[in-house]
Amino acid sequence: ALKQIKYFWNLPQSQVAILMTQLAKQLEGPTFSEHFEALTEELCQSVSHLAPIKEVSKTLPGEVHAKYMENAIYLESADSHALYPTSIYRQCDALTLATPDAATIESVMSTTITTTIKIARNVLDPNNHLLFDVYKPLGRCVAVVDDKVDGHFGADIDKYFASNGIEFTKLVFSGNEVDKGIEDVERILVAMKEHRVGRHEPLLVVGGGVIADIAGFATSLYSRNTPYVMLCTSIVSGIDAGPSPRVCCNGFDYKNLYGSYHPPVLTITDRGFWKTLHPGWLRHGVAEIIKMAVMKDLSLFELMEKHGPRAVQTKFGTEGDSVNDAEFQDVCDLIVGKAMEGYVRSEYGNLWETHQCRPHAYGHTWCPGYELPAGMLHGQAVGTDMGFGAYLSYVEGWVSEEEMHRILKNISDCELSLYHPIMDDDAMVWKTHLGIVEKRGGNLCAPIPKPLGFSGYLNDMTKELLAQRMHEYKEIVSKYPRGGRGVEELCVDVGLEDPQSKKMKSRAAAELGNAKVVAGKLELLEKLKHEGLLDEEQFKAQQGQLA
Repeated sequence: ALKQIKYFWNLPQSQVAILMTQLAKQLEGPTFSEHFEALTEELCQSVSHLAPIKEVSKTLPGEVHAKYMENAIYLESADSHALYPTSIYRQCDALTLATPDAATIESVMSTTITTTIKIARNVLDPNNHLLFDVYKPLGRCVAVVDDKVDGHFGADIDKYFASNGIEFTKLVFSGNEVDKGIEDVERILVAMKEHRVGRHEPLLVVGGGVIADIAGFATSLYSRNTPYVMLCTSIVSGIDAGPSPRVCCNGFDYKNLYGSYHPPVLTITDRGFWKTLHPGWLRHGVAEIIKMAVMKDLSLFELMEKHGPRAVQTKFGTEGDSVNDAEFQDVCDLIVGKAMEGYVRSEYGNLWETHQCRPHAYGHTWCPGYELPAGMLHGQAVGTDMGFGAYLSYVEGWVSEEEMHRILKNISDCELSLYHPIMDDDAMVWKTHLGIVEKRGGNLCAPIPKPLGFSGYLNDMTKELLAQRMHEYKEIVSKYPRGGRGVEELCVDVGLEDPQSKKMKSRAAAELGNAKVVAGKLELLEKLKHEGLLDEEQFKAQQGQLA
């Protein structure tokens, strides 16, 4: 609440009341805040609740309004953000120095971004105020919703906003990996423009990892910076892609080639949504929990060793007898919370990715180059990369053989892949290696455990040694269940289209279209020649250009 109260001059009076209620509850407790809650409830039922404080102040007695204006004049020079904010979620500053003749000017710039993360239950219960507190004062909500989520929860989402008297516009888009191209980002941008989304109102994004990436990317591009709220409905978005500042889309056969840094202003994870997930979709998301456990939190790793397989089988306590197991419910919340905390501490401390000591990139060094060609689910590909990283750590002497096998076993027990035949292609793996070095500013900086529960970074690897280590690793994991393979490791295994197949179809369609254009131009040249408008030499020259 304190992060936003400074903007009171421009805030709707209902938003100020909500913030004061939150502040009273935090400082004095629930009993003290009851009076504020009653005031807020009554105010939100009035038409005038949308009126900003600057307009409300005009209705006050003259001497009171004069005090408001005095404050406004002061803020204009003291803190322009408080008086004329583009968004209440970020502000900038800079120190600029120049030589006397202004021939040289130096500047150091900074940006402060505020965000909140909530792990909650029953978010779509009309009495839950997490979304109400954001959108009621704005008077409306524009939302980008994953098409599959809309099928399961669309009616509940509609009911939530209708029950709370909030105008609601729902824009439904595909959340499949095959629909994660720049053209899909553009479609969201066009929809945002059609509905005149303002730079002060957060777009609501509801869905899994793909929707989190492409809709978040769209908001970073729209008017150069538009806030968004992320309501996570999958395990991948709930602990990784949802709160991530790295919003992106795929391009040229490479995972997340285009992107920017633009975190949501509010992330909400409610594992109740996970009960509708295909088991394979949930399973592959567990890789993002294991990576944080291995690199940042030994206690989380031990929780995953003990409870990970059951969490996968019960969709994190949303199915079967586990629903009524209070202790296991708390364990599931603890696992999600610890994974989120480790991720956010790593990610937000390096928000703009200005250095490559990034623990959360464990399992994301070599697989980005073979995930899409192999048609693998993201988490399954990450599993293979994490396993290989654990072996490299063992070879370096950073983890013991026992610790290496604990990591491999945890990955395997959660039915994730340790190996895929595409990893036998030494040339492809090396090409990926070179690509990641380029992406990471000339360093490999591969995050691997040092020891288990802590982060280390491997920076030197030759082409020959990489191939040798990969073959050694294959020999080890081939002795694991399923020969090291995952359960439902491919997109097609869980009912999703193969990304590579879609790409080939698109390429074939483009080639067919080009062939038709060339045929039409040749037909036109023949006609011009027949009518005497082109001589033989001119005809052959034009024909040669089309060949």
